[in-house]
Amino acid sequence: MKMSRVLSVVAFLPTLSALSVAPAHADDFGCKVLLCILNPQGWASVGECVPPVERAFRMVAHGEPWPQCPEAGSSGRIGYEKFKPCPDGTIAVSPETESGGSDNSSRSQTVYKPDSNGAFCAPRNATNASWGTYPRGSGFGARPTSAVTPREKRTEPNYLDLTTTDGKQRFWFDLSRYQ
Repeated sequence: MKMSRVLSVVAFLPTLSALSVAPAHADDFGCKVLLCILNPQGWASVGECVPPVERAFRMVAHGEPWPQCPEAGSSGRIGYEKFKPCPDGTIAVSPETESGGSDNSSRSQTVYKPDSNGAFCAPRNATNASWGTYPRGSGFGARPTSAVTPREKRTEPNYLDLTTTDGKQRFWFDLSRYQ
């Protein structure tokens, strides 16, 4: 009786070793990451999710694409936004130095131009000139700049736009610790 058990285990070993040596499908990894990312409590709340999601972040941080899960009809697009949106009624702007004066003097002024990636916010209804500042003693006069405020930086500036059959979701994260 004992010998028959040993023989059945020995007969099963080649099958078991073939399964363990067979390469895993790339889709399996992408689908595991997808399930973890979609967890409503967050991917880090499930211990089994931490290694694959962190592996995906490391891959992306080193220039590889986000892992896909074709079986779920999903795709992912990675992006980066350094700043949070400007408050309602304001737009993102960037400073530019412009020369001024008709007498060929070296007068210059800083004006703020609309720029979706700009580091400042300014009132939407103001003109570009009203956001400008002039150096003291330039003869241009003072312009109000108190309405121009710095934009708040994101603590998690990287995002994943995940598209599934249920729609599109955006997940924010910080890749800097995976580089």
